[in-house]
Amino acid sequence: MNFKRFLVVPAGAAALAVAQGAWALDAPGPVVDAQWLNDNLEEVTVLQITGSEKAFAMAPKYETVDGKKVVSVVAGHVPGAQFVDWGSVRVKRMENGKEVGKLIPEKADFETFVRALGVDSDDTVVIVPLGLSGSDFTKATRLYWQMKYYGHDDMAILDGGLASWLAAGFDAETGKPGKVDAGDWKASDQRDEILATYAEVREAVDSDGDVQLLDARPVNQYLGVFSKSKTVPGHLKGAFNVPTEALVRADGAAANFLPEASYRSIMQFKGIDPDGEIITYCNSGNLASGLWFVASEIVGNDDVQLYDGSMKEYGMYVDEGASSVNPAQIY
Repeated sequence: MNFKRFLVVPAGAAALAVAQGAWALDAPGPVVDAQWLNDNLEEVTVLQITGSEKAFAMAPKYETVDGKKVVSVVAGHVPGAQFVDWGSVRVKRMENGKEVGKLIPEKADFETFVRALGVDSDDTVVIVPLGLSGSDFTKATRLYWQMKYYGHDDMAILDGGLASWLAAGFDAETGKPGKVDAGDWKASDQRDEILATYAEVREAVDSDGDVQLLDARPVNQYLGVFSKSKTVPGHLKGAFNVPTEALVRADGAAANFLPEASYRSIMQFKGIDPDGEIITYCNSGNLASGLWFVASEIVGNDDVQLYDGSMKEYGMYVDEGASSVNPAQIY
């Protein structure tokens, strides 16, 4: 991962703007800024999902540019943060008799995973991505979505991620992740209303627009010019393309969420009803989580699902008849 970016560090620890204003401690989500996190650092559990353990442990680097102190390498971690290994967030498992990779873990397995991070059931959780791009944030939104699916609500994502934390003038800790006592976090019954299955996606495609399908991938993948391995080219019939990088704005070198009104305007411009029924997808359910987060948590639409298997799973059915009804190809 490339950590080389330049961030202007303001004199003093000025707060970066929150996409939707300030949030109370007992309900900090979906987005908080660096100042809020600093003010409440002793009262929250910070989960940082910014790349490798090496980057988590190394110190950020600073340079002077035009008389101003800037961060040239975004690294380290928010003080007290627990390291989250992105490679362990999703797993390979069987789905309808097919082995599908990068799915949400089973309930018991995910409960063990979260407990190992030291999370308790009553914790206020703040998830910290690297914060340099939209794709950075989708790692955080994916973890957020999985925790919400299994019942956790008291959580937020740091706007601008670690990049904004450093840009605001706050110190980063270094060193490898330490051992932590297991938490008592307990997964509740699954919230199936935020997860879409292959069968539900097939039905949505066949409904010709009754359910809005939103494709979070880059335009070239949406158009079928380039496809990831093990996925079919193009997009689902009737799907709207809302690329992940369109969901954030650059503030210095940190990528920040937009206000709710901006997301509504983007969707309406694309012909999407921001309050209508929505299923988001991508190649493996990662980028789609960012679009789900925006539509569900920031826009406030209670009828948004994420297709966990996405195009990787969908492509497994093309040779079994799916292509004759709802082919994944250029439309």
